[in-house]
Amino acid sequence: MKKVVVTGAGGFIGRALVASLARHEGMSVVAADNNFRGSLETVAHAPSVSTVRCDVLDMAAVSELCQGADLVFHLAAINGTKNFYEAPAAVLEVGIIGTHNVLKASLRHGVRRVIFMSSSEVYNVPDVIPTPEAVRCIVPDVYNARFSYGGGKIAGELMTVNYLRGTGTEFMIIRPHNVYGPQMGRDHVVPELIRKIRDAGGEDAGGAPLRIHIQGTGEETRAFIFIDDAVRAIELCAFHGAPNTTYNIGTDQEVSVKTLVAELGVALSRDVQVAPAELLLGSTPRRCPDTSKIAALGFRPEISLREGIARTARWYWQDLASPGA
Repeated sequence: MKKVVVTGAGGFIGRALVASLARHEGMSVVAADNNFRGSLETVAHAPSVSTVRCDVLDMAAVSELCQGADLVFHLAAINGTKNFYEAPAAVLEVGIIGTHNVLKASLRHGVRRVIFMSSSEVYNVPDVIPTPEAVRCIVPDVYNARFSYGGGKIAGELMTVNYLRGTGTEFMIIRPHNVYGPQMGRDHVVPELIRKIRDAGGEDAGGAPLRIHIQGTGEETRAFIFIDDAVRAIELCAFHGAPNTTYNIGTDQEVSVKTLVAELGVALSRDVQVAPAELLLGSTPRRCPDTSKIAALGFRPEISLREGIARTARWYWQDLASPGA
């Protein structure tokens, strides 16, 4: 039976990945997290899944975690835009030292392949849209705390490539783009917009249009991929992709924030209008990946934006209505 380790398993993508891996035959999945942002309590309960409380900053614990592993998915990170600005030192510490520890432990124990979960943030403001994997990665301003996350991911990619270059351990770098869905936490754009709609008086349908404040003009764009599709793409790359390469994960459907708000309005049966505000310094005006490499592996998204937004909106509307929300 192959041992597969997932760090950051209590997070949004990690949790969904573990649940999917648990359905594979001949695979023993070890779900690891320190419960700082995610929670191992949310990880799927299955005979093939075991959970381990592990901090990637603890080299001894990471080494024990990787012992006997065939495959390591390294997802552990401190995500969330608020954290980038307010806790950049911690973001960098986990991003760089944690990745160093996972790579060194993987080499020590002869892990066959390491999957490093990077981010679309490494592109910052890309020169080309849709953005292929070969476009340069950049930190435009070391004094802007926002780039603690993107910079840490760039450093993680550098370490992954160069620590594992010429060794018996293969690597793969995956750059997910705006993965969304239920249970993704509340400090991301989709749940934040849903909360704003509710706070604007959207508890009751009908009546006057609701007006919510957003960052930017609303013409800023992203390309969203539903969590189920994202996990399918990750597994496709991990099990069928070329070793020692990089893959964008996402869709090529570039949509504006105004369009996203409109879709939320449809899902929630609310008439919602946006009021523009200043963008946070360092925010990216456009983001959309070139997905030709994962398409060549046979990947096609199955969940439309409308369907995915409807599922997500319904879940968060109930979650926000719960006590203590």
